[in-house]
Amino acid sequence: MKKGLFLIAIFIICQITVMANSTDTTRISAKPLFIIFSNFHQGISESAHESNFDVKRAYLGYDFNLNNGFTANIKIDIGSPDDNSQYSLIRRSAYFKTVGIGYTKNKLNINFGIIDNQQYKMQEKFWGKRYIFKTFTDEYKFLSSSDLGINAVYKFNNKISLEAGIMNGEYLNNQDGFLKYIYNFGVNYLPIELLSFKFYSSYTGNNNDLLKGGIFVGIKPSEKIMAGAEFDSMFDLKETGDFITYGYSLFCNYKIAKKWSLFGRYDSLNSNIPDGYTIPFNLSKNGSAIIGGVEYQVNENVRLSLNYQDWYPMAANMSNTAYLYFNLEFGIYESYKRI
Repeated sequence: MKKGLFLIAIFIICQITVMANSTDTTRISAKPLFIIFSNFHQGISESAHESNFDVKRAYLGYDFNLNNGFTANIKIDIGSPDDNSQYSLIRRSAYFKTVGIGYTKNKLNINFGIIDNQQYKMQEKFWGKRYIFKTFTDEYKFLSSSDLGINAVYKFNNKISLEAGIMNGEYLNNQDGFLKYIYNFGVNYLPIELLSFKFYSSYTGNNNDLLKGGIFVGIKPSEKIMAGAEFDSMFDLKETGDFITYGYSLFCNYKIAKKWSLFGRYDSLNSNIPDGYTIPFNLSKNGSAIIGGVEYQVNENVRLSLNYQDWYPMAANMSNTAYLYFNLEFGIYESYKRI
């Protein structure tokens, strides 16, 4: 699998080189990307006393604006692919987050390679605080944030756009090879300027028939207020019965001054009781979370946040955890410049 990813990266870099050496170079430009997510956290519940400084993520990359509607990008993620690993705080690895080629013409945009999953982009844009906490869809593994494959977005007008893609599925964690594809589909609908809707679905027959779906509603009634609500579900249609994971997330943000804002979020994750079970099949992972605090925008490159984060498991034999976090995001997004 690593050899295959390496060959894909070489292929894409070669394509970039070929297009960059074309006779018309007047529109070729590049934009560097550098982002760091860091935090200090202190446990405040009985079962969580530890405190740590942590650099959660570092992204390094480049976006290329090529000729004739072509773009390319490469982004390296320096962090732990599995944040749940016991070594995630001390072991760091670098891997391709995105390595892709894009093409845009009129209302159509197509991307190929290791690319971002379009089905969660609207939610992440509304939430706007990835450096503090992932979106509900990403955090609880309803969809992966990036994958290996191809996707397309067709914008009918300013109100409706469709998304479709074929992916291999969690390319970093699939050690047995790519068995079957994941088929993604999404609809974005903006009926009025202050209101946005998102619907997505995903299906794969890998191991079992796995069907995922979700809906998101975002509202921005003014420049100071933003709120969002999301519901996600995942159906694992095993021969022994239907195993359903589902949940929702509610969040809001209120800008109290030019650089200051307050935010809050509530997550709830649950699962069903299949035939033959007496408790929810995924009980050890079911629960609810609250994230809330204050954010300060130092400038366009730096954001700071003091916030509270907890997790209340549904299982009676598991302990609640609560932390105070001080999060920092530092990023450089230079304007497009000549190569």
